[in-house]
Parts: sequence; structure tokens; C-alpha cells
Amino acid sequence: MELVEAIKSRRSIRKFKDQPVPKAEIEKMLDAARWAPSACNRQLWEFVVIRRKDIRERIAREACFGQKFLLGAPVIIAVFYDDTKERQDEDHPAKHDSIQSASAAIQNMILTAHSLGLGSIWAGSIRHMMKLNKILHVPSSIRPVAIVAVGYPAETPKPPYRRPFQSFVHYDQYRQGPATYPNSPDPEDWSLEALSAYRAQVCWFGGNISPDFILERVGFQGRTYSTLMEYAERLWPVSGRVLDVLPYAGGFLAGLLKIAKNPKQITAFELSEGNVEFIRENLDGFSLPEPLFAVGTDTELKLPNGPYSFITCFFRTEKMPEPLHLLNEMHRVLDSSGTLILAAELKGLTGIPRMLPGKHKTLHTSKWWNTGAVKPRSKRVILSWIRSAGFEITESRVLRSHGLVKSLARQLFRIQGDTLILVLKK
Repeated sequence: MELVEAIKSRRSIRKFKDQPVPKAEIEKMLDAARWAPSACNRQLWEFVVIRRKDIRERIAREACFGQKFLLGAPVIIAVFYDDTKERQDEDHPAKHDSIQSASAAIQNMILTAHSLGLGSIWAGSIRHMMKLNKILHVPSSIRPVAIVAVGYPAETPKPPYRRPFQSFVHYDQYRQGPATYPNSPDPEDWSLEALSAYRAQVCWFGGNISPDFILERVGFQGRTYSTLMEYAERLWPVSGRVLDVLPYAGGFLAGLLKIAKNPKQITAFELSEGNVEFIRENLDGFSLPEPLFAVGTDTELKLPNGPYSFITCFFRTEKMPEPLHLLNEMHRVLDSSGTLILAAELKGLTGIPRMLPGKHKTLHTSKWWNTGAVKPRSKRVILSWIRSAGFEITESRVLRSHGLVKSLARQLFRIQGDTLILVLKK
């Protein structure tokens, strides 16, 4: 396989065959890793090959967010670097040389795996690094960089969305792109164009998803998902058009496709082709009706003309620069006898973290850094928007994240607000 072909055809694999990987193949990957560029040729990397299922289970459960592909892969390789031989002062330009060297080694590994007919995925989200060290008996001075899961692929993912070449290449000097990202967690500080670009390029969720995956997620999000799907199934029209507004990563859209009496009723509205490709990648494996998506512009929020018998809008008012304009647009395209289900996260209590210096003042120190700007509002504010847009409330419910005491505690520490669910008519 030619190098450029390997680079362009390699995919992150999350589903593996139940088939062992020969030790010789693993060693070919590791041999390629040791020939990666290394700062000052120090080669401070260390690799721990894990084949035992019980150890993989502990790593997935205790150190890595419960990521299932670590369990499904017959082999995982934990990559470390020796911090004792690194510069210890954070400001020194050589401080991160070995992380870069280990990353180059990982790239060699996964390209070699692909050339050998193996699949792999580079997992950089190690939640508890010291827990990983403890499980593998690695000294604390040797730092984790990433985990690579390896096996024979049981899936063939489609090519993912890639930014256009001209959007990130600069000659001689940097030129400002069309969309800039304010470092603010408040969507009112963002333009629609910047929000759209951020969602398509920066947001965390990628890879195949399904309703079953969401329902398996622990805690409040799974409960919210199942509750909203119960509302949708109960209110779903026998005939007429259905509009899902700004499906984001596609999780709720996946649920709607699953419960739809006729999936061809559904139109999913997004702001740009980049957002659509992001969702299509996540829903790879679903049989999607065509045409499914209606694409607007990222400079003006204008929904496709209706009328629609049924509209769903889940957790979008808190992520838009002008929430009332979004509600006005949904009112415009909703049929005179149609139904809108709106879900919004409610503003939590003013708690201790707000009083800490600088806490949540920027996007990248807020809990929403990897999903874009979010501003939950109070129930009073949301209801005032509903009245201004001309809707009538036929059902209203506050879904608590947990029991009353735990819900208040989670709001106090800004972990999770409650959800307001509204069923609206014109």
C-alpha cells in the first residue's frame, strides 16, 4: 500500500472481529513506532501491550470513560513517555518534545496497522491517568499519552468530513478566516456563522451512534432521551411533514428515525453542509431516508417553508445567539393545527463555582468547551419567549436531573440543570 493511500484510507475503527492478532503483527507496528521522529533522538517513549481481557476491562471501566471499543479490541497498546528525562519547567519550549515524539510514534503504528489489514483507533481521552499507571504497574514519573486499540475491523466507516484545503492553509502569513471563535460560553457573543463552524469542526462527538448507545449512557442524559422519545411517539402525526430543528450530533434524530411511523416524513434542518456531514458520519449504519436534510445558510437562520404538522427542537434555544428568532421561525412554519415539542436546559442555581475567580468566564473553562457556547435560561425567561412568539402551551413538565436533593446539589456545582419540556400549539 502506498503511503498517501494509507493516510487517506485509514479510518478509526470502533468495532473489531473476535479474532486474535498475531504477536508478529503487533511487533511490526511497534518497530514502525520506534522509527518515528524523536526530539534529540532521546526516544523516551514506552509501550505496554495489553492482551488480557480482565486488564482491558479495568482500564476501560476505571481510567477511560467506559469506552467499549477498548473491550472489543483483542489488543490495546498504552503509550507513555518518561517524564524524568524531560524539562520540568512548564514554560521551557522543550517541555513537550516527548509528547510530540510519542504522538509521531502512534501515527506510525496506526498507519502500519492499516497496511497490515488491521484496524485501530487512537484514544487520547484518558480520564484517570494515575489509575492507568496503577493498573499497569507503571511508575508515576512515566506519563500516559494515549491508548491505541487494535484488531481486525468489523466495520468499514465512510470517509469523514474534512475541512476545505483553503480554509486552513496560509502562505507567508496567517490570514483571518471567515469565522472566528469568541472565547465566551455565551452564544449571544457569537455569530451564527461562528457557531456553525465550531459545531462542524471542533465539537467532540464523532463516530457511529445509535439510540441504543444513548440509552446505555449512565444518568440523566439517557433518562432525558427516553422521556423525549416517549413524547414524540405519543404525539407523532399519522400524516403530514415532520421537522427536526438543528439535530447537532444526531442523537435525538436517530431516535426520531427509530420511532417514526414513516421516516420519509422527517426533514432535518441544519445550517451548513459541514454540519450535515458531521451528522451523517455519526449515523453511519442507519438506513437514512432521502432526502433527509434541508440545509440553510450559516449567516441567517431561516427554516425551510412549511407547513409542518410536527416540529421537534431539543436543547437548541440555549445554544443560539437569538433564541426568540428561532421560536418565531418555528411558529412561522408550523401548521395551524400542528404541534411543537421544545426541550431546554434550565438555568441552575447560583452556586459556589460562580464565586471562584475566573470560573466559567470563558468557553474553554466552562463545561461546554467541547460542544460550543451554551446559555441555559430560567423557566420565566423561556415562557416569556413562548408568549412573544405566539405559542400556546398545552403541556409543561420539568424533568429533574435526579431526586430533589441531588438535583439541587448538581445545579449548585453546575454539573447539570433540570430540563423544561413544553408541548406547544399555535
